[in-house]
Amino acid sequence: MGSLAAELTELRQYLTPQELAEVDRLLRTRIPKPAEFIRRLTIEDPQADGQVGIIPFDTWPAQDEMLTEIEHSMRVIILKARQLGISWLLCGYALWKCLYWPMKTGLIFSKGLEEAAEMVRRIQGMYNRMPDSMKVDLPVMTGNTEELKFSNGSRIKAQAATKTAGSSFTASFVLADEFAKMVWANDLYTSMKPTVDGGGQLIIVSTAVGNSNLFASLWEKAAAGLNSFKPLFLNWRARPDRDDAWYAGVARDSISEALLQQEYPNTPAEAFSASDTEKFLADMFLWDRCRWDEPHWDKRVPIVLAADAGVNNDSFALVGVSRHPQANDAIAVRVVREWKPPRNGQIDFSAVEAAITQVCNTWNVVQLAYDPYQLHDMATRLQRNGTVMTREFNQANDRLEADKGLHDLIVQTRIFHDGTNPLREHVDNANKKVDTESRKIRIVKRESSRKIDLAVALSMASYRCLKLPL
Repeated sequence: MGSLAAELTELRQYLTPQELAEVDRLLRTRIPKPAEFIRRLTIEDPQADGQVGIIPFDTWPAQDEMLTEIEHSMRVIILKARQLGISWLLCGYALWKCLYWPMKTGLIFSKGLEEAAEMVRRIQGMYNRMPDSMKVDLPVMTGNTEELKFSNGSRIKAQAATKTAGSSFTASFVLADEFAKMVWANDLYTSMKPTVDGGGQLIIVSTAVGNSNLFASLWEKAAAGLNSFKPLFLNWRARPDRDDAWYAGVARDSISEALLQQEYPNTPAEAFSASDTEKFLADMFLWDRCRWDEPHWDKRVPIVLAADAGVNNDSFALVGVSRHPQANDAIAVRVVREWKPPRNGQIDFSAVEAAITQVCNTWNVVQLAYDPYQLHDMATRLQRNGTVMTREFNQANDRLEADKGLHDLIVQTRIFHDGTNPLREHVDNANKKVDTESRKIRIVKRESSRKIDLAVALSMASYRCLKLPL
């Protein structure tokens, strides 16, 4: 320290009073390594006894190794699995950077300002919970969840991931969280990279979201040594309390093998190779075990019908369901009708309408749910004639919820049917497209020639039936 002190003494004439004070503080304070500093912090544990608890940040060996790489690399790209504490780790690193190094500007980007502000809020909480003895000789922090300021001139700002975000700053370090999920990732990268090109640090971190985005491209090049980024990855086993039994439990509850591999990958290749579509049911045994030798049922039992229209290539599907007589949270399939398009013609909607009318006159049909794209006129006539109450079925959010709900009903053995075709065939033909943000799914065709219309109608009918008052 003596030679450093001598050099700094010679440079004092060129420093501002604030810089002189910071030099004196640094001479009095031994700067800890990031992992050593972070282990003295506390973080939030939202799963502690059902409430948010405060726990020590006891880092794991894999996290310590990652921090060492981050500290010594100016360009870092991190592929993360879920629930490995990577976001908390980077928040602690940002706080270390600003407390021990003066005049640093840190920019934190996420897919929205709310998500970026959450990262800043975590940093603020870490600082506020530091013991007073730890804060001696360290800068004072002020600010809010969009900007933190330190008495040594350092600051951290939350930024939404817009096309030009950060372009007006010269940053000491930039943290881009959930980069693969950013709508304007390419534009943001173009605007934020110059802010650190003069010597700042750029850390890009994300879970994988397929392999057709900038994050995947940057990772692939980094792994091959074709850019300046240091690639860092922790697999799901990096957390000491995880083993094969833990993974098997997570797999049992997962709605999608693709989503499971994406969020809990064992290798980077596994994370990026996950497709957003896969078979709706992993095994048709799940459907077949729901077979029910249907007893005679009372015509007064409330039934919900759902219609999914087809004209040229698809079938016209009509499915009716009720609550199961012995289980109010289960569904019993009561009506299954399919009209296939003729070879060189269209489905006769008048025949379909007559059949729906007959069903409504025979059974206690309380609602007809329908896809409004093709069926608005028919539904209007049926309601105007007093045949049945009709309700449009939203094909956006409601369909995502309904299709996820149908999957759960089948997997949990809460839907019962007589086991006959063509309903089984349509369920077997279906794939599921996973929405990685909402964790919901949409039933889609595996191949263009395969019919899935009855599965879609079953999804809509079941969803509406379970919303009926008991």
